[in-house]
Amino acid sequence: MDKPALSVVIPTRNRRLVLGVTLTALNDQTGMGGTFEVIVVDDGSEDDTTEWLACQTFEAFEMKTLRTDGIGPAGARNLGISQAQADRVLLLGDDTIPQPTTLKAHLTLAGGRDIGVQGRIDWDPSLEITPVMHFLAPEGPQFWFKGLGSGDPVPFTGVYGSNLSAPTKWFLSEPFDETYRSACFEDTEQAWRWSRRGWGVVFGDLAVCYHRHHYESLDPVIKRQRRAGVATRHTLRKHPRLLWTLFLQPLMVGGFKAVEVGGKFLFGRATFADRADLRCRLAWLGGLFTSITR
Repeated sequence: MDKPALSVVIPTRNRRLVLGVTLTALNDQTGMGGTFEVIVVDDGSEDDTTEWLACQTFEAFEMKTLRTDGIGPAGARNLGISQAQADRVLLLGDDTIPQPTTLKAHLTLAGGRDIGVQGRIDWDPSLEITPVMHFLAPEGPQFWFKGLGSGDPVPFTGVYGSNLSAPTKWFLSEPFDETYRSACFEDTEQAWRWSRRGWGVVFGDLAVCYHRHHYESLDPVIKRQRRAGVATRHTLRKHPRLLWTLFLQPLMVGGFKAVEVGGKFLFGRATFADRADLRCRLAWLGGLFTSITR
């Protein structure tokens, strides 16, 4: 087989149904102008993912399946990337479904250059978009793409480990830090190391993936924000120079936000997004300061 133009790496755990949708969407890609491969890393699934993957074949690509014992998304991505044959890797989440020309858009915007491309991630329109989901993205604590146009530089804080493509050599030279065991800040920390080496990431507005994850309640978001606080502390221990960007600046913004929301509460004008934002900031602080004492 000719060398693929792109290696797509997908870590997964206990999400066989949505993984099937994502793989089908990859099989339906158009306009690639070359071949691509898919590497799925089954990170300790306890459902029927392992058996299901062993039976799957696709017309548009060859798929390689790897199995781990639950090492976390950072380690699972690193393992998949180590097997990549292409000069460029595209990371997808198992619930992040590419649209028909997403792979083409990544390659077109990169244009053979040594740059990263962060594609747009929108909610799957087939889902009911709840108030929690409106709060989370595309201008919230989960995904923030406000003000970005195609080709615009993306700050390291806006680089996500999903719908992200970059030269394979970047991932091999500066891999994900496997001390991050959950999907929280491991992509931010890697992107910061990339930026220190002058490796830039641009926004791909046409490289669209739909995120198929439904949130009815804010509770799982609050739990994730606590983990984000713990991960922030872990990152600051590694990189103290990020104190302003990852702690002091968010703390100041959070203080102003608390005053603003307090005034809205006083006059009965606080919205769901106001309350959710305040709860998320407090959960992040709780996780951060709890981790300091450990």
